[in-house]
Amino acid sequence: MNYELSKASIIVPSSLVMGIGFIMLAAEMSGTGDGDGSTLLLGAAMFFIPLIPMVIKINQLSTFEQMTYDWYKKEHPEHVKGNRISCFACGNPRIHVRALMNKTYHREHFCTQCGKTLYYSPERS
Repeated sequence: MNYELSKASIIVPSSLVMGIGFIMLAAEMSGTGDGDGSTLLLGAAMFFIPLIPMVIKINQLSTFEQMTYDWYKKEHPEHVKGNRISCFACGNPRIHVRALMNKTYHREHFCTQCGKTLYYSPERS
């Protein structure tokens, strides 16, 4: 999975809308807006509404990019024996996989005993 392309596909459209909102806010603050506050409200909405989901999705993608099987092997080598892994928190060898929702196209590998997330893997088509 190309994480940089995924991040860019989130950042570019959000930044365009945020840029328009910033221009509207700047116009209202400099006194060239309509003066009734509607430009201020619309500008603030156009700036902050895309900002929140953008930050959440970028953080989520960064987590998926970092917490991989290779990362888990490097971070917890004592819990990886060949192709068998165990939970770093409780030592349980029963690890299950579940697909994550909201179009993340990733799977979460978690411990069945304590519920701790061990790592993520991209879904394969």
